[in-house]
Amino acid sequence: MEIDKRRKTVLRTVILVAVVLAAAGIILLIFRLADTKVDTGKGLERLAALEKTDVASVEQKIQELEAAERAADPQGFSQTANEKFANALVLGDSIAQGLYEYNVLDQTHVLAERGAGVVNGEGKMAASQIAQAKSLVPQTLFLAYGMNDMKVTDQESFLAAYRGILEDLKQSLPDTDIYVNCILPVRQQTAEAEPAYANISQYNEGLKSLCEELKVTFIDNADLVKEEYYADDGIHMAPAYYTEWVNRMAEVAGL
Repeated sequence: MEIDKRRKTVLRTVILVAVVLAAAGIILLIFRLADTKVDTGKGLERLAALEKTDVASVEQKIQELEAAERAADPQGFSQTANEKFANALVLGDSIAQGLYEYNVLDQTHVLAERGAGVVNGEGKMAASQIAQAKSLVPQTLFLAYGMNDMKVTDQESFLAAYRGILEDLKQSLPDTDIYVNCILPVRQQTAEAEPAYANISQYNEGLKSLCEELKVTFIDNADLVKEEYYADDGIHMAPAYYTEWVNRMAEVAGL
């Protein structure tokens, strides 16, 4: 839409102008401090303040304006999934891989690997993803683990491992909003064939309680799952599910 193109142009211009002005102010202040013999304490304080006026703070203001505009006119303000997730990252297993395999999100917004989980050998893959997330410092972080863990550990060990991850992320990324997705229900026949999957609801209840304790938002996506969405294995999902899942995450996180 033409209005969206104009909006993006304006937003980019705002960011550029803000950064240029901040840089110009810093340069000017440096020259003034160099040419004067008076006490520079206050000037240095101002310099430090100017240095904090960076692109991230400008983007935050823009996001606040976009949120207000979206609330005022939800039909007139449209964004693609990738635009909504511009400063967001999803970590997870093969179910999360479907987000980019079905072109719902670009792979730049997803760090997922088949077999990933939070415990034992599976935990090594999650640890690698988490390390990358720390280096990227996203504004919003979604976790989607658990399906693989259920087959190799008990609920207590699973929750203990998840707790360690969440506490680590909260400490390492204090300004990042963290969200935990539920473990998706599997097809009934699959649960009957694999006893571990019969406990998904109990695992989710424990995960929800853990999130409440740590003040992390838990996202229950079970209601999005339809029988026709299941792949042949009764675990993975069809493309239609991923569109609904992305919309759910964006809605809960206010993206």
